[in-house]
Amino acid sequence: MPQTWLITGCSSGFGELFVRKLRAAGDNVIATGRSAEMKLSHLKDTGAEILDLDVSMSSDAIRAKIEHAWSLFPDGIDVVVNNAGYILSGAVEELNPEDLENVMKTNFYGPFHITQAILPKMRAKGKGTLLYMSSQAGWYGDPGASGYCSSKFALEGMAECLSRELAYIAPGIKILLVEPGYFSTSVFSKTNFAPLRNQTDYGGFFKVAQDYVADVIGNEPGDSDKAVDRMIDLVKGTGMAAGKTVPLRVPLGSDGWGKVKEKCEETLKICEEWEELAKSTDKKPAA
Repeated sequence: MPQTWLITGCSSGFGELFVRKLRAAGDNVIATGRSAEMKLSHLKDTGAEILDLDVSMSSDAIRAKIEHAWSLFPDGIDVVVNNAGYILSGAVEELNPEDLENVMKTNFYGPFHITQAILPKMRAKGKGTLLYMSSQAGWYGDPGASGYCSSKFALEGMAECLSRELAYIAPGIKILLVEPGYFSTSVFSKTNFAPLRNQTDYGGFFKVAQDYVADVIGNEPGDSDKAVDRMIDLVKGTGMAAGKTVPLRVPLGSDGWGKVKEKCEETLKICEEWEELAKSTDKKPAA
């Protein structure tokens, strides 16, 4: 039976691939993005519903958009893919509140407001899937990526809490965080660099960050087509996900998998080496 998907950030990259693959498979799709009539015009021939949705809008504006989107198909929406993203590069000391606010509006508050708007409808329906496009950056902090990493760390925390809440309140609603490494989309060519404010101390660092992003473009190890296929399988329980219980978090790409594994091993080592100090702070020491 066809599912109905709402996907954010469909102008290119993963979002566009989701639309094309799902429509080819016969699913219903609501493709969203900013200035949708112009920026998503290349998707009209897929038969997807096109909806203007800027995820950085106010919560009330997003709620109205979700109301409209839900009404487009008789049974509402089955799957939401929170894909829209904003990459910000800049050192912690160099960022100002407005820089951080811009990335948080898209990467954290957008999914947060969409989640709040659609959850009552999914709970009433008794089922649904909320897929959050996280990143290896939601696990591993890289120099110069504090804005982006902060937003993805926040997203991961929210989604993990939500998954535990829904396990009690609405177990038919599934939460999925996917954590890609570097994939061959246009995302890195759209990297936003916070203005260089201290040339003396941060000029060299700023240049290294720019060169790093430039080197990534065109050399991403991940295949975007394969990644979207796997994400669809994770939602549908098909392909490589068939017969398996899908966990909350799934890394994608050898580099994304490697970063997550490295962080887990590093954290486990800290817990083991500092166990005695940690437990020494208990009111009543363990026997």
